[in-house]
Amino acid sequence: MGQKTNAGDGAVNSPESIRIRSRFILGLLIIVGVVLGGRFFCIQVLQRDYYLKEARRIYTKKQIVTGQRGEIFDRNGNLLVANSPRLNVECSPYNVVKDEDRRRLAWILAQHFPEKNYREYYKRLDRYRYVAGDDGKLTKRKNQYFLVKRNASLERVQLLKKSLAPTGKKDKRLNLLRVVTFSPGVVRAYPKGRMLANLLGYVDIENDTIKPRNGLEKRFDHTMTPEKIRNVYERTPSGHPISFANNKIIVPANGKDIYLTIIEPLQAILEEELNTVVEEWHPEGVFAAIADPRSGEILAIAQRPTFDPGDRTTYKNAGAVRMRYAQDIYEPGSLAKPFSVLYALERKLVTPEDKINCEKGRWHEKKLTDVSSYDMLTVSDVIKKSSNIGTAKIAMMLGKEGVYHALTRFGFHTRSGLPFTAEQRGFFLPPARWDSLAITRIPIGYSFSTTLLQLLRAYCGLANNGKLPYLKLIHGIRDPETGNMELVPHKGFKETGADPVQLYKLIDMMISVTAKDGTARRAAIPGFQVAGKTGTSRKNIEALKDPVTGKIIRKSGYSTSEYYTSFAGFVPAHDPRLVMVITVDNPRGGKGGGAVAAPVFRRTMERALRYLNVQPTEPFPEPVVGRR
Repeated sequence: MGQKTNAGDGAVNSPESIRIRSRFILGLLIIVGVVLGGRFFCIQVLQRDYYLKEARRIYTKKQIVTGQRGEIFDRNGNLLVANSPRLNVECSPYNVVKDEDRRRLAWILAQHFPEKNYREYYKRLDRYRYVAGDDGKLTKRKNQYFLVKRNASLERVQLLKKSLAPTGKKDKRLNLLRVVTFSPGVVRAYPKGRMLANLLGYVDIENDTIKPRNGLEKRFDHTMTPEKIRNVYERTPSGHPISFANNKIIVPANGKDIYLTIIEPLQAILEEELNTVVEEWHPEGVFAAIADPRSGEILAIAQRPTFDPGDRTTYKNAGAVRMRYAQDIYEPGSLAKPFSVLYALERKLVTPEDKINCEKGRWHEKKLTDVSSYDMLTVSDVIKKSSNIGTAKIAMMLGKEGVYHALTRFGFHTRSGLPFTAEQRGFFLPPARWDSLAITRIPIGYSFSTTLLQLLRAYCGLANNGKLPYLKLIHGIRDPETGNMELVPHKGFKETGADPVQLYKLIDMMISVTAKDGTARRAAIPGFQVAGKTGTSRKNIEALKDPVTGKIIRKSGYSTSEYYTSFAGFVPAHDPRLVMVITVDNPRGGKGGGAVAAPVFRRTMERALRYLNVQPTEPFPEPVVGRR
C-alpha cells in the first residue's frame, strides 16, 4: 500500500511557507540587529565617555603611596630614630554574609585587639552603613571597608592569622582570611629609649599622616618627610597590577636622613651621670651639655626629668618633654664672674696680683655679702674663692658699658646657633635701664638671665682662645637613595677681641678654682689641669596673692631655700678638648656648685677623656703611704 500524504503538511512545507518564515526570521534578525546596532552606537559613540569612565573605575586602581620617613643617626651612624615595619589590619564587612560568621569575626578581633569590645566590633561589621546626604537624608550603602587596627605589630598579626584560618578541611565555615586583609604600615621607633628624647622629639598620627610635635622631628620635618605619589594602574580582579598593561608605577623617594654631631657613647655617659645626680640629690631638674670648643659641636646633651618617646604614659610631665637646656632661663650666678674680670685685665685696670678689699664679707654700702669673711684678696683669689664683693668692685672699675660689653661679646642675650625655634635669649637690660645696684649684681650673675646653651657657648669662647663658636648639632644630611652625605657647614666664629695673654692668665685663675683650696676641688681630675667655675643662684620667686581677697601672701624676691647650682669647665685647661656645663635645679640638701655639680663634671669628664683617648697632661699625684 502506498503511504498517505497529509495535505496540511504539504502546505506547511511548501516553498511559499518556507519563504514566508525565512522572511520573518530575516526581518526579526534585521530588527534585532538594528536594535543592537543602535544600542552599540549609543554605548560606543553617544555614551562612550560615560562607559569608558565606568570601565576604568572597575579595572584601574588609584593608590597613594608614600616613601619612608628619614631616620636620625649620631655622628658615627648609630641609629637614634628609626622606622619600624607594621601592618594595618583591614576588613570588608559586606563580604561577611552570615550573621554566624560576623559574630565569630567580632569575637576573634576582640580577643586580639581589645581596644574595642565584642559589641563594638559586631556593630562595625554590619554589611551596610548609612551616609547622610546634603539634604540630610540617610542613604544605605555597602560597608566595604573597616580599619580594624592601624600599625599592628608583626607578631600580633601572625597570631591573628592563625585564629582566622580554617581549623581543617572539614571546616565548612567562611574562611575569614578572605575578608580580612593586611596593608603595610610603619611607626616611628626610638631604639635608645629615653636617650636624647627631648632633643629628638616625637610624632603623632593624624588622618594617616605623621604630625611631628617637638624636637628635631618637628624642626626637620620638611627634610625627613618622604615623597607622596599617586599611582594609577590596571589591575586583575584580585587587585594585582596587570603585567602586560601599560602601567607606570612610580616608587616614591624616601625622606632624607639626619646625622647629628652627638657621639652616642658620650651621650650614654652623660645620661648615666645625670641619673646619679637624681638619685643622690633628688632635684626638681638637671640639665647638662658637652661640646668641642674648637668647633662648637655638641657631643652630648641631656636633662632630667625626661620621657620615653615610645611610651605615651611618660608624656604627662610638661617639664620632661620641654628642652630645658634651650627654653629655661635662669640667673647664672658666679658662672658669670670670669667675663668681667677678663675685660678688666685686658683694659689694664687690674692685674692678677692686685689686692681687692672684700670688706670682711659684708659690704653694707652695696648690700652685698660673701659666704666667708674675706678681707684682702688678690684678683686671682677673687676668682678662686668666688668673692661677690671682689668681683663687684672690679666691675665698678669697668662701668656699666664695660660690664655689658664684657658679657655680650661672649654671646649672652643671643641665641646659640642651634636649630631650635623655641630657644630663649634670656633677659638682659641695656645699661641705660640699670638701677644703682645693677653694676654690682650683673657681674656676679644676678639681675639678668641666660640659658645653659648660652653658658656653654660662652665657656667654649674662653676655652677657644677668645673665638666664640656658633654651636653646631647637625653633622650632615644623607640621601638614602644615593648614599650621598651633604655636610652641614659650620656657621663660623665670632671674634670677641679677647687678648690671648690676659685670657691665659684668667684660665690660670680658673685652674686654681679646682685646686685643693678652691671652691671646686671636687671637679679636679688626676693627670689633667681643669679650668672651671662654680655657680649658685637663688631663685627669684614671684609674689603670691590670695585668690579670694587679693592680698599679697608672699612678697616677690629671692628665695632663701630654692636655688640653681652649676658648674662650667673645660679640660685640658690650656689645650681644651671638652667643655661641659651642668645646672641642677633645687637639689635637696646640696650647698652649692662645688658640692653638687662639680663631682658630676669630674666623673663625666674622666670617662669621656678615657673614651676619646686623650692623654694626661700632668703627672699623677704620688700615692700616700701610711705609717705602720
